[in-house]
Parts: sequence; C-alpha cells; structure tokens
Amino acid sequence: MYTPAAFRVDDPAWIFRHVERNDFGMLVTAEPLMVSHLPFQLVRPVGDEPARLLCHLARANPHWRAFAGGGAPALAVFRGAHAYVSPTWYGQHPSVPTWNYDVVQAEGIATLTEDPAEIAGQMRAMAAAYEPTPGFDMDAQPPKYMEGMFKALVGVTLTVRHWTGKRKQSQNRPEADRHAVAAALEARGEHAAAAALREANGID
Repeated sequence: MYTPAAFRVDDPAWIFRHVERNDFGMLVTAEPLMVSHLPFQLVRPVGDEPARLLCHLARANPHWRAFAGGGAPALAVFRGAHAYVSPTWYGQHPSVPTWNYDVVQAEGIATLTEDPAEIAGQMRAMAAAYEPTPGFDMDAQPPKYMEGMFKALVGVTLTVRHWTGKRKQSQNRPEADRHAVAAALEARGEHAAAAALREANGID
C-alpha cells in the first residue's frame, strides 16, 4: 500500500483500535487472486507472540483451499471512515479533488483451523461482541444443528508479521483548509469522516 510519510501511522494502539472498530474486513490472496469479505477477531500480541486475526469461511467457498497444507501469504484490509473532498472547500488554490480515508493493512501467513471447538470459540466471541443482552445463545441451539454448522465452516488464522496504518486526512493541507474540510463534511452529514479528520489533525 502506497503510504507517504505524512499519512503513515506506526502507533500499534491506533492500529489495533482501528481494526477492532472496523472489524468487517477483506481477506486477500494472490494465488489464487481472491478476496473474501469477513468479520475478523483481533487477538492482540502477548509477549513475543505476534498479533493474530481470526476469521472463518464457508467450506463451500474455495478460498480456504489457498491455505491448505503449510498456509499461504495473505493480507487483511480494514477500511474506516472515508469521504470525497471538494477543492471548493479550500482557501488555497489551485487544488484538485481528493479522497480522505483511514485504512489498516495486515500482512502475514494464513493457516487453516478445522477444530470445531476453535470455530465455536470464534462464533461465541462474535456473538458476545454484537448481540444484545439477552441475545443469541449458541449453547441453546440443537447440538446436531450446530455440529452440521461447524462442519460447513473452516477457520482461518492470519499470523501478522507486518502492519501498515494510513490516515489520509488532509494533513498535507494548510490548517485553515483542514478546518474548512471538517466543517464541510459535517454540513454534508458525513460526521464519521469529519470526526476522523479532526482526530488525525488534533482539531477540537
């Protein structure tokens, strides 16, 4: 991912927070060239252990075959707030249109997990994160039904060896232009994009 110095983020705290807030990402492989859109669970690094990203694929999805055997290189991509930026919002000219966005890319080796207990753990974690209380109770479902579901899934673990964080949020523009863009985004109802710009630039 092209990441000029002005937009690069190396802070692990921001990177992990971004992934956890935007955890519906893309799993990408080169051989074969495929993309799967999936919810991910971030397991933060502990000691010398690297961070891991957990997800699962339908067994009917041929993408899982890319990771059979010893695993394969893969990317996970997590996009956050983004918005079109009009040059008419700037005070400094000449200028051209652009796009602001936050994104994190994780590169590593993806391997398969076919243990039903591990896949069940992933599903429990996802339900705990998103279900209301009371909500879906996986343990209350018929065991035969859940057994069939687990057989229809394949878990994937991406062991991350490199993170790239990017915040392209008008940092290369004069301060007055940054304020103007934030105000224009708010006026257009793009509150998440305006908040991301303000946070990236330390604007109150």
